[in-house]
This record gives sequence, C-alpha cells and structure tokens, in this order.
Amino acid sequence: EGGRYQPSTCEPRSRTAVIIPHRNRETHLGHLLYYLHPFLQRQQLQYGIYVVHQAGNSTFNRAKLLNVGVKEALKDEEWDCLFLHDVDLIPENDHNLYTCDPWNPKHVSIAMNKFGYSLPYPQYFGGVSALTPDQYMKINGFPNEYW
Repeated sequence: EGGRYQPSTCEPRSRTAVIIPHRNRETHLGHLLYYLHPFLQRQQLQYGIYVVHQAGNSTFNRAKLLNVGVKEALKDEEWDCLFLHDVDLIPENDHNLYTCDPWNPKHVSIAMNKFGYSLPYPQYFGGVSALTPDQYMKINGFPNEYW
C-alpha cells in the first residue's frame, strides 16, 4: 500500500527503506517499482519505498536527494537498513538480499549488464548501496554540493 509492505505471516527479515532519487525518468521508475515490489516481498522484508523527486531544470543533485530521502524515511520508521537506489537499476537475482551488513556499508550493484557484469573501475561504489542508519550518520550523509 503506497510503497510500504510488511509480511503478514512472519517477522520481517529486515526493515528496509529504499530511497530512489528521481527526475524525468518515469518509464524507468515504473519498471523499477513493477519489479521491486514483488522482489522485496519474496525476501519477506518490511519495507518502505521513498521516491525523492527533483523539480526544475538545474543540474541533478543525487547526493542532496539521497540526504532528503534518508531524513524523511527516518522520520517515518526506525529502519534497520537504508538502500540508496538509482532508478535505472533493476535487481536480477533474488539472492541479492536487500539487507544491510551491520559492520560495513555494502555495494549492491557490483555486477551490471551495462558494464558486462563487472565493475567499470575498482573504486566504483554507486548505483545501489546499503547502509545502516548508524553508518549513514557516521559519514554525515553525502555532500549536498556534490553534483
């Protein structure tokens, strides 16, 4: 209902907020949501999806949108995990669990078809990543002026 779900027959494996920065990508957003909802439900997660839209024509500021999304998500629930998710990346494998590593941030989109299922360069940490709220607070979010 409205981008939120909680399993009715079990305790959820995790409570995951998915934050999606967005602007002018309605087709991508529709595809992602179509696949993401059943994907997350099969994992028996309690989840909330937050689409953070940037209006206007100024340069897209992914970092600031993620900061806003995290702030809004944490007002709603005490989430175990924050998934920061590009709108054009769809998970292909149910074994890609949308849960956090309690010790380290997790790079989730480590194999993408557009990069031949390998990373474009060794330091790449983008696309889809997962952090606990505590990890996010320790890095103080993202720089709002990073474009």
